Amino acid sequence: MFKNARPVWPQGLEQAKNIHAGFRAVVPMVGSGEVVLRLAGATIYRVFLNGEFVQHGPARGPHGFCRVDELDLSGRMKFGDNLLSIEVAGYNTNSFAYLFQPSFLQAEVSVDGVVVAATGADGFAAIALKDRIQKVERYSFQRPFFEGYRLSPGFDAWLRDVDAAFDETRCEAVEPKQLIPRRVALSDFKTKPVLRCVGSGAVAYAEKPEVDRSRFWWMNEAKRAKLEAFSPAEFEFDILKTYQACTYSAEVHQDLPLEMPLGFAPNSYRMMDFGINCSGFVGTEVECGAPVRLMLVFDEVLIDGEIGIERNDTINLVYYELEAGRYILESIEPYTFRYMKVVVLDGAATVSGLHVREYVNPEAERGTFSSSDPALNQLFEAGRETFRQNAVDIYMDCPGRERAGWLCDSFFTGRVEPLLCGGSKVERNFLENFMLPERFKNIPAGMLPMCYPSEHPDGQHIPQWAMWLVLELEEYLPRTGDHVLVERMQSKVFALLDYFKGFENSDGLLEKLPGWNFIEWSQANKLTTDVNYPTNMLYARMLESAARLYAKSELLEKAKQIHQTVREQSFSGTFFVDNSVRDAAGVLQPSGESTEVCQYYAFFCGTATPETCSNLWKILMEEFGPSRQPGGLYDAVWPANAFIGYYLRMELLSRHGEAARLMDEIKGYFIGMAQTTGTLWEHNDTRASCNHGFASHICVHLYRDVLGLASIDAVNKTVGIKVPENLPLDGCAGKVPVADGWIELEWKRGTDGSVQKTVHVPAGWHVMEQK
Repeated sequence: MFKNARPVWPQGLEQAKNIHAGFRAVVPMVGSGEVVLRLAGATIYRVFLNGEFVQHGPARGPHGFCRVDELDLSGRMKFGDNLLSIEVAGYNTNSFAYLFQPSFLQAEVSVDGVVVAATGADGFAAIALKDRIQKVERYSFQRPFFEGYRLSPGFDAWLRDVDAAFDETRCEAVEPKQLIPRRVALSDFKTKPVLRCVGSGAVAYAEKPEVDRSRFWWMNEAKRAKLEAFSPAEFEFDILKTYQACTYSAEVHQDLPLEMPLGFAPNSYRMMDFGINCSGFVGTEVECGAPVRLMLVFDEVLIDGEIGIERNDTINLVYYELEAGRYILESIEPYTFRYMKVVVLDGAATVSGLHVREYVNPEAERGTFSSSDPALNQLFEAGRETFRQNAVDIYMDCPGRERAGWLCDSFFTGRVEPLLCGGSKVERNFLENFMLPERFKNIPAGMLPMCYPSEHPDGQHIPQWAMWLVLELEEYLPRTGDHVLVERMQSKVFALLDYFKGFENSDGLLEKLPGWNFIEWSQANKLTTDVNYPTNMLYARMLESAARLYAKSELLEKAKQIHQTVREQSFSGTFFVDNSVRDAAGVLQPSGESTEVCQYYAFFCGTATPETCSNLWKILMEEFGPSRQPGGLYDAVWPANAFIGYYLRMELLSRHGEAARLMDEIKGYFIGMAQTTGTLWEHNDTRASCNHGFASHICVHLYRDVLGLASIDAVNKTVGIKVPENLPLDGCAGKVPVADGWIELEWKRGTDGSVQKTVHVPAGWHVMEQK
């Protein structure tokens, strides 16, 4: 992928934490040739051409591999000398968002195929950038360091001015990298301006004797040691000391005129609203006549009219110390927020151009959906927004707190991508990251990481999440036809099965699985001692998927026996109990505790069916669900939470023809989220992420269960149509992109109540009516 470039980094700093380096090359342009930049790097980088932002990267790859970006700069070049600048942040710390790997940049520029600049050869000069405060607090447990800067005017001249003076830093070649392609689409990095100002006031500043870190569960020395983070004793600057010194008094708490630039008196703030949750890079322009401190504090929601950074266990702010002068500022890390508090301390300043440079999947705009119900349309857009912010290079749980590639979440997100984007590029990368490494350090041999690419120095893993990967592979194959990846995953799938065999008891059920046994965010997670039945239901379902993927009929027989044993041990005649525990004599005894989600696992995994457990099915349909209130007949059954209980319920409603009930529950459960943040949440409240990738699965239900696109087989070019007859809608229409065109479906209800359908598919496709 490179002709001349080698990976390099400033000498002696390859393994230093939280280091920024700049690389610049002057590229002369005398004609209209093709100019291509290829680059790979760690941990993250951004590219500028003549001072203008071009790209953020890289797309994340697994241990031992680095993805390469290829950027066509031809249309951006000007006649004469062009300044190409690359800023790289190297973190060298454990996180869920990035790998812990030595920092490097490997880049080369070619004009009409001829290399004119290459790292480790000729054409690039390196600069050690000292503006970012190095030894600081982390942003979160799951992500590296928060961004804090000490700047003076001209700090960025090296990247904007071809004639700027700078101190060149000696670089050294580092270990060669194994390179793989990016594959996924480049974001278009559109800038979104702030929508309105919703409040302003004064800031009283008084530092407290002690910094209170008790609100952050991960701020202790044991966690810091595992993360290989800085300790407070090492800090050059303690952001919590500054943040906690501020007390805000709201002088105005309503919509205010938004006329840029905004003037700020010393020790003042304004609360800004971007309208919905956004994910990307925080930017603004600032001018000050005397030194100021600037904090851009942000979050997805307001609590009692205020931002509380402790809400989601994150240091949700970017901090600047600015000498007198004018600055163009933008974070190098992406964040997620709807609201931003702009805080100016010490001196006066003017602020303009406040924006977020969006870091999203641009292909998610392709699918469309509209119906006669405005609430459903709003929910579709919230689902789309949630997907596009969580599927840039891998499937993520959330684009703010973690940016991590979680299994199980990916099972649901993987169904969304082809509907909105017309393919499964991101899923291909996501699965390839699990496929390529020979093994994963710190977790048991045969086990798969719960999220990846990431680091797990404490050995933490979720055995159930590894099972979900096999279910995802079974669905990935028919939606992509990618037999090569599925076959290459076979060794990992069977290593996983071998791992689980070691925990099968004499009944053939898994017992005492090590790790973090995760069923869902509810009481179910506390009922995993000894034999957990939802886990075994999922185990049987995984064996069925493996059997069908790799033609192993014996696994189907094994799964059948596990389903039967679970029914015998777990089903009380009314409900399935969650677990059985060994008594003093070593005999398994049912705990007697049942959760709502356990019942959903039973039906989803095939341990139960509406026919074999008809009374339980009736209870679930009529007495349970997201609108369930305490004080009912079945209070002894612990309620489900959003993930994954409600998602399993929605899938079951869809599977068994309950489209009208599903539509009502979707609106009742999700519409408040869509109205509050424009995205869909991790929980059924705001205590955690309000932008979670799996929640985009609502788009699947709207396409499948409201529009009636029951199935799309891109491999065999077949569309299954099943328009529900009993929905209280006048009509619905939608488009789904495919490789060779569009699938379009529209239905309208006539005056006699009948439904008239119109279907258009590309040439060579076939339409089937499904019952």
